[in-house]
Amino acid sequence: MRGKMMQNVIDSLKNKNAEEFLKAISSLMPPSDDISISLVKLGPHEYVLDRKGVSLVSTSLDEYLPYLSSNEKRIDYSQIPKAVKDRILADYKSILKQLYDILLSFSRRDKNYLTIVNQLGELLNENK
Repeated sequence: MRGKMMQNVIDSLKNKNAEEFLKAISSLMPPSDDISISLVKLGPHEYVLDRKGVSLVSTSLDEYLPYLSSNEKRIDYSQIPKAVKDRILADYKSILKQLYDILLSFSRRDKNYLTIVNQLGELLNENK
């Protein structure tokens, strides 16, 4: 039997609703500010998801220094471009796999995440 949060993930995929899918994934993330999921990388811009929502990370090479600099901007789910949402839905398995790996690692510290890990594993195996 699947939990309500996992059912939200499945329903959002069936309805092809990227915003709801990302909200459902974000709600399953462990309580850490050090963990995020890479959604889509377009040139110097990368969309990432964490437990607080979506961020747009822009990376650039400093003109006079041999260093990369990055800038993070928190965006609303509705601000994600349609092309990015389409890629998210097309590559949802990669996102679920990243979440699976994160929760599997986190479940070693908090056994409450084992149920979600098992449900995610079943979902990934169903959709091979």
